[in-house]
Amino acid sequence: METQHALLWSQRQNALHIEPFETTLSANRIAYRDNKAGDYRVLFVGPMPEVEKAADAIRNTLKQRAGVPA
Repeated sequence: METQHALLWSQRQNALHIEPFETTLSANRIAYRDNKAGDYRVLFVGPMPEVEKAADAIRNTLKQRAGVPA
């Protein structure tokens, strides 16, 4: 089975992050255990090529939010 990755988005940083999905789940379990708030939200989960395509599809939105001309 191909490794699954997560595409995460941070509103605070206006940034994307990609990591193995297991890492995402582990970090979320630790945050839950420690009752910590978090900024990163999962937008997409899948094989790396699909996650990269999803990230490419939303980068313009991040640029707009940052005030970068298209």
